[in-house]
This record gives sequence, structure tokens and C-alpha cells, in this order.
Amino acid sequence: MFSKGSKKTRLTRGLFLILALILAVSLSLAGCGGSKSASSEAGKSGQSGQAEKTAKKSGFNIALLDGTNSNAWRIQMEQNMQQVADKLKSQGLISNYSVYEGNNDATTQAQQMDQLINSGVDAILINPVSATALAPAIDKAVSKGILVIAIDQHISHPKVISVTTDQYEWARIQAEWLAKQLNGKGDILQFDAMAGAPANEVRHQAFADVLAKYPGIKVLKQVNMDWDEGKAKQLMTSLLATYPKFDAILNQDGAAVGIINALQEAKHPLPKAMTSDEWIAYLRLWYDINQKNPNNPLNAIIVENPPGIGADGLMIAVNLLQGKKLKDGVLTSDPLDKENKNAIMIKPTLIITNDNLKEWYDKTKDKPDTYYIDSVLSQADIDKMFQ
Repeated sequence: MFSKGSKKTRLTRGLFLILALILAVSLSLAGCGGSKSASSEAGKSGQSGQAEKTAKKSGFNIALLDGTNSNAWRIQMEQNMQQVADKLKSQGLISNYSVYEGNNDATTQAQQMDQLINSGVDAILINPVSATALAPAIDKAVSKGILVIAIDQHISHPKVISVTTDQYEWARIQAEWLAKQLNGKGDILQFDAMAGAPANEVRHQAFADVLAKYPGIKVLKQVNMDWDEGKAKQLMTSLLATYPKFDAILNQDGAAVGIINALQEAKHPLPKAMTSDEWIAYLRLWYDINQKNPNNPLNAIIVENPPGIGADGLMIAVNLLQGKKLKDGVLTSDPLDKENKNAIMIKPTLIITNDNLKEWYDKTKDKPDTYYIDSVLSQADIDKMFQ
């Protein structure tokens, strides 16, 4: 009896051990499967970083890497972001917000990003000097679960969400307007911004695409003014020596005042048409020219590119860090990065020409010359983007 009962006990224990092993393996596989699903979903949407930090809902450590703050537009962008950061701090959503300047040096910006990764930030917002130079640092950041958001300019990286004004549409509107003012014929000068900067490259492409439809328009010279009014003035002065006769100026933002000042100092006629941005100093100069020359007004256009886009990006980043998901259709492709749907592109709506110049001159009378006509998305607008 003893011998027979001992054998039965051994068989029962063996069966329990086998069942326990099967259960452990099943639980392990289920855990691996769940982790893979979360990672895959984050990869599909481009909403990197927040999937790994779902337990944290507030007290985020966020940093801004700005390529430069050497012009009024970037200064205003940073001020907008600081105001939003202060509000989020008061609500406990942000514990720390820091700002770093790259001085228009891509190597410096990449080094700053490496330092931030090692410091343990939750999110890095970047207005890049060069998107390609940051690729290794971005790879490192997303591998550590850090959310990376590009603001103002697009970064072609599948794990980075870019929050930008639709720069292609911004440039397309202006180039089409210019072509129509010239009736499709004429010689023009083209002022681009900083070579290699993502916004510059997509605007340059939009200019090229539009002008290709108007073979009667010839670009006499294309130059880069690096978003610097002083440099734009110097370039215009130099160009007058070689190209004294031209019909219009196709211009990215940050150059119009310098260009006009150079023309005025040389007592050179103003162009038949000119494009630019929403800087108040330029709007007032344009208005004053027209007041003094009602029979020969400056024919110009402004298309909005609001500095508030940085604050929009900061609010979107906090929502993503909290684990919220963007609705289907919010993410789209940048025109120069069609392989990835990782951009939130806000189309410009404000356009100023001679038809409504006085209206906007009156609306902005209380603003300093350094101010840009601006807008920041409301909380309701941000909420509409999320599930």
C-alpha cells in the first residue's frame, strides 16, 4: 500500500509541475505580446515616447532647443511658449521648462540635445538648424522614450511629430500672387532664408513649383539672407549694381524692411510686386509708403506665419505625454517627406494686401515695431485634435 500510494503522489506532483510551467509560459508570452502591440501603435502614429511613460500624467520636464533667437520672430515664439509653460507649471502639469539656443550651429544643437537626453527630460521641442544633423541624437532620444516634437519647421524622422504652419502653402500663395501681379511675365529677384533649414527648403520648393508654371518669369538671382534684415539690406545693395532692372521680389520672411531700406537709400524705384511676412515694422513701412505715394503705392502681400506655432506645439506635447492619442487624419505628410505621416500642419488663413492694409494697420496700432501678427490655438482647438 505504501509503495503504491507513493507512486500516485509522484505522478500527481509531476502533473502539477507541468501545468505550472505551461501557465508561466502563457503569461510570459501574453506580456510580450502586449508590449509589442503598444510599441507598434506608437510607431504607426509617430507619437513616440509617451507610450513608455503612461504612468506619469503630470510634472513633466520639457526643454526647447531653438536654433536661434537672433530675430524678433523667434523671440516672440519663445515668449509665447514661456507664457504657456508658466500656465502649465501653475497647473502642475510641468515641473521644469528650459530653453537652449543653438546660435544657428547644427553641431551645437546636436550636442545640446545629447545633454538633455542624459539629463532625463520627458520631451524635447526643437526648432532645428538642420534636421539631418540631429538624426543620431533623435534616434537616441526616442530609444529612451523621450517625446520629440519639431516646431515651426518639419523634421523628416518617423518618430518625430512636427507642428508647423503649412510652409509649402505659405510660399505657394505668395508666389502665385506675384505671378498674377506680373501677368506671368517679368524678371525677379528671389530672397530665400537659410540654406538647409527645413522651412527654407520647403518654401524654396514651393516657389520653384509655382514659377515652373510661368515660363515668362525669370529669376535673375537667388540669394540667402538667413532671416536677417541687415544681411538682406546688404544683399539688395549689392544686387542693384548687377541687376538694376527687375520687376518684382519674391521674398521669404525676415527681409522686407532691409530690402526696402536699400532701395530707398539708392533712390531706386520700388518693385511692381513684393512678398513678405507679418512683421509690424514692415506693415507700417508699407502703409507709410502708400500714404506718401497714393498714386504709386507699393504692391505687396503678407501671409501669416504666426510665432504662436511654438506654443501650439508645447500644448500638443503635454497632451501626448499624458497618453492621449491624436485622432485619425490629424497627422499628414510634409511635401518634402511624403513617406511619413507625422506632421500637424496648420494652414495660413490671414492674407494682407492693399485691399485690407489699412484695416490691419489700425488693428495693430498698439503693437511695437518688433511684433509679429500672431495667433495661438485655443484649448478647444487642441482638444479637437485628440481622441
